[in-house]
Amino acid sequence: MIKFFRTIRQNLLIEGKTTKYFKYAIGEIVLVVIGILIALQINNWNETRKAKVVEDNFFENVLLDLEKDEAKLDYYKEFHSKRIDYLDTLLTYVRNPNMSMGIDKFGMYVEPLFYSANPTNYSNTFESAKSMGAFNNFKEKELIKELSQYYSDFVLIEQAFSSILRFVEAQFEPLMYTLPEGYMTEDTGNLVINEEDVQAFYKKIASIKDYRNLSIDYQIILRTPIMENYLIGDMGRTYNALGKITARQTMIKGLKESIKQYQ
Repeated sequence: MIKFFRTIRQNLLIEGKTTKYFKYAIGEIVLVVIGILIALQINNWNETRKAKVVEDNFFENVLLDLEKDEAKLDYYKEFHSKRIDYLDTLLTYVRNPNMSMGIDKFGMYVEPLFYSANPTNYSNTFESAKSMGAFNNFKEKELIKELSQYYSDFVLIEQAFSSILRFVEAQFEPLMYTLPEGYMTEDTGNLVINEEDVQAFYKKIASIKDYRNLSIDYQIILRTPIMENYLIGDMGRTYNALGKITARQTMIKGLKESIKQYQ
């Protein structure tokens, strides 16, 4: 093609048709420029198409991560709701000294309080895209901002859970360690909510026979003001955690709806 254009230019010069030569040369330049612009447009279209594919895949994977988060939050909500139930039961007995719950029931209701929930956040898709600078080519800037806020707010869950754990370690465990643990049986862990199976632990403890014949007065613990203070403090922290969990569930619902609209 280039040789063809060169031949035409040479023939025009040989024939002395200078004006036509310049007109032709200008036309050729225009054609070249148009060709370059078309090539650039095609390249831009390809880049845009590739960016759209990356963005689509990103939101598809984020949606899967949010569904995992949603399932985890459902577990957290059950865990903390049950914790409040157990705290409520114990506080009822603390404030009603004429009521006796029995050592077995006492063990079953205090044992779950030793456990805490480990905050887990499925943010790999978001963090990976962020670290690679992929967001620069995304069109859904507002949705990215909402996702960024959602993942940043996970620290609120971590702080709420950590507050409960620190309180357990600082107040509940030292209080309970004043009571011999001979009350533990195979059924002590029946009310425990935990992601891992803990029943083997209680079976193992129960299988080790205790020959000490200890008199375990659990009501000493129930009668101490420290126990009431602990139960109220734990309940307040647990309600706070539930509030953070519910707020995050609401955020997930909104994000999922926005992503599905984008898709």
